Amino acid sequence: MYKYYNQNFDKDDMYFWLCQMARQFDSAVVVINPAKDNVIDFVNHVFTRMTEYSDLELIGRKLNILHGPLTDVLNEEAIQECIENGLSFKTSSFHYRKNGSVFWNEVTILPLKDLNGVLQYCLLMMNDVTDTMNVETLVELEKAVFFSLEKGDSIDYVLGEICNHVKETFRKQCYCTILLLNENRKVKNIHGDLSKILKESDYQAFFIGSENRDYASSFDKHATFIKNIKTTKYYEEFKSLIDEKNIVSYWSQPIFNKEEEIIGLFMIYSDQEMDPQATDYKLINNIAPIITLAVNYYKQKNAIHSLAFFDSATGLSNFEGFKTKMMNQWDANRDDGYVYIVEPGEYQKIVDLYGRKGGDEILKKIATRLQSVLSSHEIHVARYTNSAIIIASKLKIRELQFKQSELDQLIFEPYCIDKKEVFVTLKVGTSKFCQETSIHQAIRQADTALSNALKSVGTVIKKFEVEQVETVAKEMNVLANIAMGLRKNEFVPMLQPKVDIQTGEIDSFEALARWISPKLGFVSPALFIPVAENTGNITKIDRAIFKKVLEWQKRRKDADLTMYQVSVNISPSHFYHPTFVENSIEIIEKYGIDPKYIKFEITESIELDNVRRAKKIINDLKEYGIATSIDDFGVGYSSLSYLRELPFEEIKIDKSFVDNLADPRMNAVIRTIIHLSRNLNMRCVAEGIETEEQHKELQQLGCNSGQGYYYYKPMPLQEVDELLQRNPAVH
Repeated sequence: MYKYYNQNFDKDDMYFWLCQMARQFDSAVVVINPAKDNVIDFVNHVFTRMTEYSDLELIGRKLNILHGPLTDVLNEEAIQECIENGLSFKTSSFHYRKNGSVFWNEVTILPLKDLNGVLQYCLLMMNDVTDTMNVETLVELEKAVFFSLEKGDSIDYVLGEICNHVKETFRKQCYCTILLLNENRKVKNIHGDLSKILKESDYQAFFIGSENRDYASSFDKHATFIKNIKTTKYYEEFKSLIDEKNIVSYWSQPIFNKEEEIIGLFMIYSDQEMDPQATDYKLINNIAPIITLAVNYYKQKNAIHSLAFFDSATGLSNFEGFKTKMMNQWDANRDDGYVYIVEPGEYQKIVDLYGRKGGDEILKKIATRLQSVLSSHEIHVARYTNSAIIIASKLKIRELQFKQSELDQLIFEPYCIDKKEVFVTLKVGTSKFCQETSIHQAIRQADTALSNALKSVGTVIKKFEVEQVETVAKEMNVLANIAMGLRKNEFVPMLQPKVDIQTGEIDSFEALARWISPKLGFVSPALFIPVAENTGNITKIDRAIFKKVLEWQKRRKDADLTMYQVSVNISPSHFYHPTFVENSIEIIEKYGIDPKYIKFEITESIELDNVRRAKKIINDLKEYGIATSIDDFGVGYSSLSYLRELPFEEIKIDKSFVDNLADPRMNAVIRTIIHLSRNLNMRCVAEGIETEEQHKELQQLGCNSGQGYYYYKPMPLQEVDELLQRNPAVH
């Protein structure tokens, strides 16, 4: 407190001195006279300018002339108490100007007492600190927004908190709303006050009064302020909303991105006439970048989420998104249901014809139909691989799994790709998830079932079976060891004699590939040959067997032993290799074997690739002296139609025919084949003869040669040599 010690310095002198001093200050000054019930005795020009009251309007009044609806009553009582008791005090208060606008007023109370401690006057130093308070608000708001973003709060929550901060700062009864625009400059979302009612109604034009609702262009990048909306044309149009919420003033501020494009609006609706001050505009202008920051953060977050969990080409969830949803929702509850993996059988052909875009389009359209067909189910559809989609269907009581009839609905109508109709077949692998089988396990099982479905013709659903895993495990084990087996010469020929059915004498042999692995033991040809074909190793196996047959023949030739023709099986991929003929001739010449002792057995499936090319290869071999045989005759699709085109020397009747020789109809077929071979000057060999009855019937039908366990089993080369030394005949 301040005391004066000059006995001759009376109260009037003090008042004069205070007034003179106050006129010199840059701060607003108010002199309060306790003797007059604490009314205002003097104000300087800075105070009148700050409050917009004249000194005549202020002299004789109390400080409550600055109070308003949102002024802190407790804070004002503390100010008044300090004035009455002559106490020093400093605070910030929310005060009102004459025009009703608000400002933050920093009030410092300086009591002035005489030598006896009697309060004479209170000097109040005041400053408009609205800018400072707004800066503090912005700092707190930035902290709150960053904390919310880091915590993972929703954009609706974050923007709602921004609206709440603005309302607290303005200290007005108002509604704050943030409107976001999409790329087409139309309303994308609404946040904050009134968001629910504005979303549910047709009040969107009310945001700016724009009939075309092209919000970005309507503002022309400037704020819009309507002091009293009830005096405008919009009152009649939106009367119910305005009256319900008692809206009087409307203020909207555009929100810009870094390219200075409008991405939204920050709007304030007040229940009283507003007259925004420069500090208010400055505050909102400074809040807009915080909104932009939050919006950009969520935009980038959504973009990253989209990249991580959605397939941009089809708009479907990707597999990561599928797994995340399944693991978080269904797997955690161990709900029952089915996983389906669906692949169009013609996917690669569609890609070849229409490009990757066509492949994406067919998957998207299949997914759309799936969602329609399974609309009664709780399902989730996603892209699984480039060529497949995956579906999880959650079962309810008495609800059936995805049926063949539902699958047929997906392919009954054609799909339109690049304005062309496309029909497809669907291959589906499925497995059930339940308490005992997680969704993760079910996906693996459905994938295994899909592999089985892809081997089938037409539209099929294959359920997972445990045996499929065992088969795949065996195939993978074979695949892991097949290359090593080739390097270590583990693939060897077993020779099975072909017997002249009429005389019982051995007339030739067939070399059968066998694999005896030190690690795997005996590996069945039914297992390793398909694996070798799928991995491109079958040609290497063909050559390995071919060379060992030639080595055996060379040993017999060098020992001046009887030579026999040996048939070597050639896979279709090897047969169509560009250098197949040249390489075969080169190997034969290397071992010095007469080509008449070599015959290549070729499966009927070669026809399906290229008859003209096959004919040239067979003729080239024939010109050199190598005979050819068509293996498994009758199990293909068009044997008779191309038999005349391809100059084979031998026809081999498949074991499946011989097994049913007792059937009159099958007997007639075999008789026809034998007759046909005779007319085409071809030898006829029956495979898989196991009984004397079969031998005698084929003998009667006039078949040239027979092969099977009735005569001899396949034998190692050493046993063949021993057999030929005895030179037996079968009768």
